[in-house]
Amino acid sequence: MGRIRLACFSAQRTVLDEKPTENEKHEAECAEQVEHIELSVKDDAYPILQKKTKEKDLPFIRPTEVKKRSGEGDSNRLWIVVDSIVLDVTDYQHPGGRSIIAGFGGQDCSWQWWSFHNRAIWQEVAMGLRVGRTESVENPHRRPRTIVGLRKHGFDEWD
Repeated sequence: MGRIRLACFSAQRTVLDEKPTENEKHEAECAEQVEHIELSVKDDAYPILQKKTKEKDLPFIRPTEVKKRSGEGDSNRLWIVVDSIVLDVTDYQHPGGRSIIAGFGGQDCSWQWWSFHNRAIWQEVAMGLRVGRTESVENPHRRPRTIVGLRKHGFDEWD
């Protein structure tokens, strides 16, 4: 029987827990990365916006423009989409490596993002990488079925 991992929920640790959880380690690594990011805006048409810019004030970017920013080539920016918000992650150093992000260049990765990050990471990291908003950008991967209760993933004859 397998274990269920709920990465999007952050549990409160008790005084008895001395070691940080994996989620807390990831949050700390992402927070450290924010301090070391030096963004160079090379895409004059879509600069990275200030964190205080409200979502409704973000410029609309057509899906065709987003798909062009796949990170391929020397002068091409690397954009990803999370919940219809376009993030320029070209210069961001992800703690898990560049390939984690590069696989989603010019595409949506909303469910993957929220599987590993929480609202605090969004506020600290992603808010400082926003260039606009979009719609109808597809996620290249189907979301796997979620586990509810004690039923195993993909196993329906367990009664």
